Amino acid sequence: TRDVAQPGSAPALGAGGREFKSPHPDHGCLEGQAERYCPGVVALPDDLRVRLDNLFRSDPAAAQLGVELDSWSPGHAVINAVLTDSHTNFMGVGHGGVLLTLGDIAMSYASNGYGRVAVAIQIDVAYHRAVGSGDEVVATATEISRTRRFANHRLELHVGDLLVCSATGITYRTDEWHFGPDAWTETWRVEH
Repeated sequence: TRDVAQPGSAPALGAGGREFKSPHPDHGCLEGQAERYCPGVVALPDDLRVRLDNLFRSDPAAAQLGVELDSWSPGHAVINAVLTDSHTNFMGVGHGGVLLTLGDIAMSYASNGYGRVAVAIQIDVAYHRAVGSGDEVVATATEISRTRRFANHRLELHVGDLLVCSATGITYRTDEWHFGPDAWTETWRVEH
């Protein structure tokens, strides 16, 4: 099994146990006028991190697509999948719906990484290059802003160094908590 990346911890391991290096080593930190916004630098309690990791890795849609969860932290996630012939359309290229779904899966791990149940309400996608059977697609979701109710994400899908698809997505942050509200401290629930 692969480790879940935490800032300052051992590197996350990707497919085959190799070290996974995000195309964005700063995990998408954004410079603002008065502050630096860095999703993915929140330290989850270890027991809840393990429970969320197990929950994410039990995703049936991800399993059906052959998705591997490379790394995740609150507000950030990286997944990969090798496309097969069943992921192609009638023209023999990777189906746009499959790429959209890979981005959606990455965003679901990033947005639910705080423990609060979050659901996608909008994704706007652009396709830049065709992909095909045998291509390994790496999807990265990075939170770019978050309020109590909504979070905005940047999604990028790469094959090697090539950006093949990009998107922005919005998630709705419910009042529900994975594993129930009592699993999370009051301070955590207020802050996240």
